[in-house]
Amino acid sequence: MAPLSEEEKSDLINRVLHALSETPYACSSLTQLTNGTTNFVFRGQLVHPIRHIRGEGNEDDTTASTVIVKHSLEHAALNKNLPIDGSRTLYEVSMLSSLNELPSSTLGVETPRLHLFIRDMNIQVLEDFPDVDDLKNVLVLSAGKQTLTAQVATSIGHTIGAWLRSFHNWAIVSNTKFKDFGDNGSMRKLKYAITYGAYLDVLESSFPDLLEGYRLPLHQVKELAMKEFDHPSNDRFTDKNWGLIHGDFWSGNILLSSHLLHHLPQSISNEKLFVVDWEFVQFGHRAYDIGQMIGDLYERWLFRGVEGAIPMIEGFIEGYGQLENDEFAFRIAIHAGVHLIGWYIRRAPGSPLGFPLDLVTDAMRTGRDWISKGWQKDKKYFENTPLARLFSRGGVR
Repeated sequence: MAPLSEEEKSDLINRVLHALSETPYACSSLTQLTNGTTNFVFRGQLVHPIRHIRGEGNEDDTTASTVIVKHSLEHAALNKNLPIDGSRTLYEVSMLSSLNELPSSTLGVETPRLHLFIRDMNIQVLEDFPDVDDLKNVLVLSAGKQTLTAQVATSIGHTIGAWLRSFHNWAIVSNTKFKDFGDNGSMRKLKYAITYGAYLDVLESSFPDLLEGYRLPLHQVKELAMKEFDHPSNDRFTDKNWGLIHGDFWSGNILLSSHLLHHLPQSISNEKLFVVDWEFVQFGHRAYDIGQMIGDLYERWLFRGVEGAIPMIEGFIEGYGQLENDEFAFRIAIHAGVHLIGWYIRRAPGSPLGFPLDLVTDAMRTGRDWISKGWQKDKKYFENTPLARLFSRGGVR
């Protein structure tokens, strides 16, 4: 890991402030947020507050004094030695502009408004949501404190699942609006590298005993994924399970009211949820978004003891709604397993595991089983897992 030095970071902030000074979104200061992995993300204090407007004739009574400023370079924010194509910003900007047409406001889920894009510097100025926290943090902080009831966890999961279904239905590639959107090739390659391109290496290098008797199905899944990630979008127009996906759909990219950490609501019917971070938007199988969220929530339960994570998974599956067939359900299970094994490399290289080795081994074993049993279409195996509802009346027709 090679992050920017303090001097380099200071120079970067000054360049961004200067670029914004010539726009209506001039900021007096920028405070870096901790959730920027590939990009530099700041909260900017506006020199002149702006009025919130959501559509014609729908003006808020409040003004905003802060914005989110996202700056993308040709490398990762946390590692200047890791190159990442800056074109990812163009895809995110295009998607954010298109999302204004997504008819999902009735679900209580919103996406950020894009205020400004400075193309030559890859600077986005985005709507700031006050008094929110990401779902990952809410889950972790709720562990052992009973600040997230099963009822509320299920409700949150259901809302997220219902929104994702509405997005997938709207953004299917056969929709002519998106036929020329492109594949976001650089981020597709990165997604493959950290998922299907990594799980066998993790097991081979660190958990070789877990491969005994499982090598064939695990290799077959990887071979299928290699072919699929090479397919351009034009090859999949007729398959409704393929289309534009969020591409990084996990609890860290879901925001909700931070007051959920401090009291025990009975419902989230009056709460707003927000889906952020669209740079990974790409052509892919819908199972990639669904399986990533399930795998991520399961991590919260396994590693952090978050009891609400399991009802949230169940609510998420119910909210997404009926699946077309078992094949789709098995694909989701496979991707959830791939994501779970990927936990091992979603940390700084060489850093401590942070959890007992036997617990980590259990996670790798579960991931292996979800992949292999999904590939072998072993529905009975999944009856006693948190993925059971994928195959129940709430999942497959």
